[in-house]
Amino acid sequence: MEEYFWHSAHWALWSNWDLLRRSSNVYTSFLPTSLSRSQIQQGWSSGARWPKMTEPSGRSSPGEINNLLIWEQPHPLIFATYEYRAFPSLSTLEKWKDVVKATADWMAVFAWSNASTGVYDLGPPLYVVSEDTSPNVTVNPAFELAYWRFGLGLAEAWFNELREEVPRDWTTVKNNLAPLPIQNNGTSTVYTVYEGIEPDFWTDPAYINDHPSLVGLHGWLPPTEGLDLGTAKVTMEEVWARWNFSNCWGWDFPMLAMSAARNNDTEKAIEWLLHPLFQFDDVGMPIGGVRVPTPYFPGSGALLYATAMMAQGWDGSDEKEREGGKAPGFPRTGWNVSVEGLSMAL
Repeated sequence: MEEYFWHSAHWALWSNWDLLRRSSNVYTSFLPTSLSRSQIQQGWSSGARWPKMTEPSGRSSPGEINNLLIWEQPHPLIFATYEYRAFPSLSTLEKWKDVVKATADWMAVFAWSNASTGVYDLGPPLYVVSEDTSPNVTVNPAFELAYWRFGLGLAEAWFNELREEVPRDWTTVKNNLAPLPIQNNGTSTVYTVYEGIEPDFWTDPAYINDHPSLVGLHGWLPPTEGLDLGTAKVTMEEVWARWNFSNCWGWDFPMLAMSAARNNDTEKAIEWLLHPLFQFDDVGMPIGGVRVPTPYFPGSGALLYATAMMAQGWDGSDEKEREGGKAPGFPRTGWNVSVEGLSMAL
């Protein structure tokens, strides 16, 4: 369920709704077990907590990380939003209403009010998307904070479209989430994996492996409230300079490309998609990385998502270029990109 975004969100951008709908109802199917996971098994006051991994009944699969991971929680809000953009009708709003509400309800109760700082914190305990920090000290991870803000905003928009009252706690939490964690690395200010991480984490092999989620702050995600685009760009460049890409996964390279595209470095975006470590085998199956068995399909899904986004554009990309037939995420010279039937990314 954590990888469902990378497996399937590209179908929305490529307008393959007949294929996407074969699986997107999984959120409706798993809503009862996710409500139970939240309120009965874990004791939260409301909402549905989506699993990291599951079996066909919706029950969580065993694993010590599974109930401490949170980055999969906003995923259904993305799928609902894309479907409403493609089919803006009351029936679409009603179809996803229960899932949207239960998803946002849990996001609101998971964030806790820190009386000392006056903001809402995420964690501890939690695991970040790369699963490589100690859950007992991980608080306010940058990517998850940004995704929380974005997701709660999508849920608010959903209920506004329904002309129903937006639950007050959604807005309170969204507007008062902790700021994205930053630190000075000696020459500039950069975002960090989580609040209070060791100052020299950029040189610690334990932290610069695996998913470089910091580039997702402005790449996978659009700019969220409180994001400084200059700091996001410097952080992206720091990731480029320091990360151990030999230990990345298949979807990391398209995510890097999406970040480069949003930051107007389109040549670099192409380089990431053609990176020699982003591999497919001799029959076209995606290779996930040095630790991952083939086929690793999030690599394929991410390639399709990034390509569609770079070709058709995203909210806020250059409208004049799109009207002139230019693909916003591709280099201005050396490419002649024709686009038909794609949808814009968020």
